[in-house]
Amino acid sequence: MRHALAALAIALAACGSLWVRAAQEQALSANPTLSVIARAPDFTLRDPAGQPVSLSGYRGRVVLLAFVFTTCPGVCPVISQQMAALQARLKQEQLFGSKAAMLSVTVDPKTDTAEVLAKYAGTFGADPAGWRFLRESPPKLDPILRAYDEWTKLLPKGELDHPARVYLIDAGGNIREIYSLAFFNDKQALLDMKKLLSEAAAR
Repeated sequence: MRHALAALAIALAACGSLWVRAAQEQALSANPTLSVIARAPDFTLRDPAGQPVSLSGYRGRVVLLAFVFTTCPGVCPVISQQMAALQARLKQEQLFGSKAAMLSVTVDPKTDTAEVLAKYAGTFGADPAGWRFLRESPPKLDPILRAYDEWTKLLPKGELDHPARVYLIDAGGNIREIYSLAFFNDKQALLDMKKLLSEAAAR
């Protein structure tokens, strides 16, 4: 039953993403303006294998940072689906891992154990060479969530609510874009990442 409900949630999220994507396709910017918003707070978290991963370890690469959780009924699967599509595009452009990377951080580490998170990453075909899912114990994770203005709120039916934001971080560790679901699109994200990479190469 649980697997059936999970499959239904992902299917509904995929349907919901169609109208979002249709609107986004009309608003792609081939030459985006990406001003520095703020310094990206550094952190060290662990992947499902228990290996420490630091944001500062990605200096020199453009990073897409998303905050998700595995039991999210709609928004998180849509974001992860688009990141999976972006992973394929980055591989086609031979940028994946070496010049551009993606990080997905759970906001619900109590539920998202290492095993659960690994299974979720596999659902979206995440290649750890350039897309890693991260977690930590609540006491260590909470300050990082606050630094990125991420929060969770328990809804009356027991579900979690949280901001659906994706951060674009340049090779120098600066936040250059903050996408909401309505404006996050794998095609635009690729254009934005390539813009930041060309900017870094020109320095």
